[in-house]
Amino acid sequence: MKKVFFLSSSLLVGLLLFILAIQQAGIDSVVKTILFFPPSAILAVFLTNFFAICVIGALRWKIIIESQNSHKMSFIKVLRAKLAGFAVSYITPSVLVGGEPVRAYMIKEEAGCDWERSFASVIIDQAIYFFTMFLFMMMGFLFLVDHFSLPVSVFYGFGIIIFATFLIFYLFYFKLINKSSDGHGFFLFIIKTIRLDKIKFIEKKKENIERIEKIIAKFFKKERKSFLKAFVLAIVEVSLYLITIWIIVLYLDRTIDFAYSAAIFFILTLANFIPIPGSLGSFEASLIFIFNLLDLGKSNGFTFSLIFRSVNVALVFIGFFSLIYFELKTISHHFSLEAPKPLLRMHRFLVRVFCKK
Repeated sequence: MKKVFFLSSSLLVGLLLFILAIQQAGIDSVVKTILFFPPSAILAVFLTNFFAICVIGALRWKIIIESQNSHKMSFIKVLRAKLAGFAVSYITPSVLVGGEPVRAYMIKEEAGCDWERSFASVIIDQAIYFFTMFLFMMMGFLFLVDHFSLPVSVFYGFGIIIFATFLIFYLFYFKLINKSSDGHGFFLFIIKTIRLDKIKFIEKKKENIERIEKIIAKFFKKERKSFLKAFVLAIVEVSLYLITIWIIVLYLDRTIDFAYSAAIFFILTLANFIPIPGSLGSFEASLIFIFNLLDLGKSNGFTFSLIFRSVNVALVFIGFFSLIYFELKTISHHFSLEAPKPLLRMHRFLVRVFCKK
C-alpha cells in the first residue's frame, strides 16, 4: 500500500511539473518546432542512443561477465538482459537504476552462473559507468560555474550533490576495493550504518552480500585489463550521449560545442535521479532551465526533452519485448525465490496463459 501511495504521489508531482513546464515553454512554439523536426533526425538520435545504451553498454557488461566466468557469453543474451533492465529501470522511480535485479537474474539463467557473480557483474558495470558519468558531469558543472552566475541556492544544491557523489565513490574504494580495517565492505558498511541489518531478510543475506563484495574487489584488483576495456567503453558510451545531445540541438537550428553538451548532460542526468517514474516533469523542467540558462530557448528545451523521451520510450518497448521473450523461453523453468518479483509475477501469468491443459 505504501509503495502504491508513493508511486501515485510521485506521478502526480511529475504531472504537475510537466504542466508547469509546458506553460513555461509555450505550447505553440513547441508544436511548431516538433512539426518541422525531420524524421531522419529522430532516426539518427534513436540509432546513436541505441548504439550507446545497448551495443556499447552490453559489450562492456559482456567483458565484465566473461572476466568472472571461464566460458564465453553470447552477446545477444547480454543485449536482451541489458534492454530488459533498461525498460524496467525507466518505469521505476529512478530512470538510471531499478532494473538491475532483473538483468542480473536474466544473465544468471542465461549464463548458468551463480547469483552472486551475476549480481556482482551488474554492480561492477554500474560502478564503472557511474564513475565515468560523474567525470563528464563534473566537466559540465565546472563549465556552468565558470561561465554563468548561478543562483546561490542552485550553486549550493549542485555543490552538495557533487560532494555527496564524490564521498560515495571514495567510500566505495576505501571500504570495498582498498578494504578498510573494520573488515566491512562498502555495502555491509552502509547496511550497518543505517541499521538495515535489523531487517530479517537482509540479515539472512549478509553472507551472500559479503561474497558479492569479494567478487567485486577481486575484479578491480586483479582484472586490470578487463577494467580498462570496460572503462574505455564507458567513456565511449557517455561520449555518444553528448553526440546525441549535439544532434538534437543541431536540428533545433542551434550549434553548440562540447562544453555546452556536457552542461546539458549534467542537468538531464541529475533529473533522471529524481524519484519520479520516467522522470516525468522533472526532466522537462530541468531541460527548460538549462536551455534558458545557455540562451538556447525555453521552447527548444521542452522540445529536446520530448524528442529524447520518445527515443527512450521506443527503447523501453524493445526492452519489454526482450523481457517477454526471455519469459517465454524459460517458461518451463521454476525460478528461485531470489528472482525479482516483477519477473516472478510475469512468469506466473505466462504460465497460466500458455500452459493451460
